[in-house]
Amino acid sequence: MSTPDQRQDFAFAREKARRTFPVTLLVLLGIIAMYLPLPKRFVAVLPLVLAAALTVRLLRFLSTRRGREKVWPAITLGIVGLMLSTLAMQAVYYDDISAYEQCISSAQTQQARGACEDLREQGPFGARLLLQ
Repeated sequence: MSTPDQRQDFAFAREKARRTFPVTLLVLLGIIAMYLPLPKRFVAVLPLVLAAALTVRLLRFLSTRRGREKVWPAITLGIVGLMLSTLAMQAVYYDDISAYEQCISSAQTQQARGACEDLREQGPFGARLLLQ
């Protein structure tokens, strides 16, 4: 027979798993969408924002528990935030990044790839930005 405490622990673990699983799927979907070509890559914003909202709800659910149980949701929230900031930076420097990606995708030789690397160095964080 199980005691009432064990039943509560099982119910809590079941509810935690029920709330954690969609977050995991949404983060994985966001990671996969980050590998799409640039205009389509912004589709990743939707699952990542949903994952962030569900992670905040999970952290509220875990607010009465020990701090150790909140570590992975907090790390997940940080990773999602970094991915969203990466997408925001790609939106800000869309022209430079899309030109670099087009150059890399059409490069057939090492010389062409070298020219693309020169283009990348002149991009948003390269020398061109410092000279402006």
